[in-house]
Amino acid sequence: MTPPTSVRWAALALCVSVAARAEPAPAAATQPIAPLVRIGAETGGGIVGGALIGGTAGWIISATLDTQEGGTGSNSAAQVGAALGVSVGAPIGVSLTGKLLGRQGSFIISWLSSVAGLGVGYGIYGLVRAGSDSSAAKATYALCLLLPVAGAVIGYELSSSEQPAPVSAAALPALLPAVAIGPGGGAFALVGRF
Repeated sequence: MTPPTSVRWAALALCVSVAARAEPAPAAATQPIAPLVRIGAETGGGIVGGALIGGTAGWIISATLDTQEGGTGSNSAAQVGAALGVSVGAPIGVSLTGKLLGRQGSFIISWLSSVAGLGVGYGIYGLVRAGSDSSAAKATYALCLLLPVAGAVIGYELSSSEQPAPVSAAALPALLPAVAIGPGGGAFALVGRF
């Protein structure tokens, strides 16, 4: 037996109201994190962000060129697209991880450092590719994917303050559920301050 729609809306409103009224983290949980752990977490966030956006960019470019040109030249274009995607996704992942850890670094500086890392990686890749066999060039292509992540972490860390900024209760978003039930059905909304 399926519960009526109004019962489902009321249950959802109850769950949201419980989640919206959750207490903030205790002071012990907001203590500064050790630098090695913080940098490791930001690096992991950068790798995940770079892999998501870089992988998606490479896949879309490869699939598009395979259908349009019969597959010629799609590998090189997909490699360039993947590396450019990593240089965009890595600072996004690093910045989001840093914000979750209470850091106040700059996304723009992280992104610029990531692009600089991409430039260094492609410079090394181009030099090796021009001067040696393709197997050595394939090995150095990994620098085009790893140096943007390293650049993003370095830029974010250099632009963040030593002390995490205190988060006041007024700065946190506040959400409250709103439920309306009438003869024609029900409605659910979230009302909040952002």
